[in-house]
Amino acid sequence: MAAHRSLLFLLPLLSLLLLLRNAAAITLSSRLIHRFSDEAKALKASRSSGDAKWLGRWPRRNSMDYYHLLVSTDFQRQKMKLGTSRHQFQFLFPSEGSNTASFGNDFGWLHYTWIDIGTPNVSFLVALDTGSDLLWVPCDCLQCAPLSATHYSTLDRDLNEYSPSGSNTSKHVSCSHELCTAGPNCKGPKQPCPYTIEYLSENTSSSGLLVEDILHLLAGGNGVSNNSIQAPVIIGCGMKQSGGYLDGIAPDGLMGLGLGEVSVPSFLAKAGLITNSFSMCVDEEDSGRIFFGDQGPNTQQSTAFLPSNGNYETYIIGVEACCIGNSCLKQTSFRALVDSGTSFTFLPEEVYDKIAVEFDKRVNATITSYEGSPWKYCYNTSSQDLLKVPSVTLMFLANNSFVVHDPVFPIYDNQI
Repeated sequence: MAAHRSLLFLLPLLSLLLLLRNAAAITLSSRLIHRFSDEAKALKASRSSGDAKWLGRWPRRNSMDYYHLLVSTDFQRQKMKLGTSRHQFQFLFPSEGSNTASFGNDFGWLHYTWIDIGTPNVSFLVALDTGSDLLWVPCDCLQCAPLSATHYSTLDRDLNEYSPSGSNTSKHVSCSHELCTAGPNCKGPKQPCPYTIEYLSENTSSSGLLVEDILHLLAGGNGVSNNSIQAPVIIGCGMKQSGGYLDGIAPDGLMGLGLGEVSVPSFLAKAGLITNSFSMCVDEEDSGRIFFGDQGPNTQQSTAFLPSNGNYETYIIGVEACCIGNSCLKQTSFRALVDSGTSFTFLPEEVYDKIAVEFDKRVNATITSYEGSPWKYCYNTSSQDLLKVPSVTLMFLANNSFVVHDPVFPIYDNQI
């Protein structure tokens, strides 16, 4: 109920800086492409082998279908879980290249990148997720998604299945390992460590055994020729998937980018390859890049992450107050999860009500409603140029702020 009422405010977070801890020294980068961008559409077209059926399913930017698809993905993720650098670093990126892409509805509208694992190396198309920690791939499958390219209209090559026995650098992680959290599921300290991750979205899960293997990366930048980096990381040998992972979402695995010790950024930082930080920047066209090891410019405004149950387990921030125009509202503080996988900003119901009432007072347009719309506050205007819209400002500690100068999204569609 509250989530459905909080969709008025689309906050285009153009520069999100995630500062964790200091360490030494390499920057890892990947390029992000928005799921509905022209670049993603062109990429999909290049891989469709003449099949243009998908064109009819591609939503037009700023149409009602466009926003409906974005918000439906956000609702699913809510069920799952409540730049210039200061220094000159090298770039570190997957050995297959730094590009990421969204393959549309076929792959659940997530962002993906190709990575190489093991010796000899095997390629995997993994989803990128800041809301989880473990990197897992389909492995010695008992129940996995289809991996043939013929099953997906957007792929030009088959997806792969990992097998620890086929990699010369693979090592089983035992139950006695410090990162094994299986507890009573372990039969003995020398047994392989089992894992199960419940994502809580339509009973979506991944389970199997933990292994250690090599993640292949390239280091370069600033005129330096690319050098190969082999980084040992813990991988989930995903033997059994369920729910969405059998229905097109992350069929070839998922890379968790969270705060946990088992995440790839944490392993790279612990090995001294990067500083334990990363930044994510997205431009107005919804394309961007992600940089591991980036601490941002000295002038960058920032706010500290907050603990959850005494621990820093995910990216939680505290908003001190919300302002509409030059009016800051009382009792509008809240805590929020920063999740790069959602498209909209969701507010607690009591905070949303205060903001929406004040915002509505300052908009010079008639409020209206549309059948099937998940939003309560819609406005009808003949010309956007004549629409008077106040800014929305989120205030943080130490008087830091994030200003949303145009906190509405236009819908151009014949159906409204």
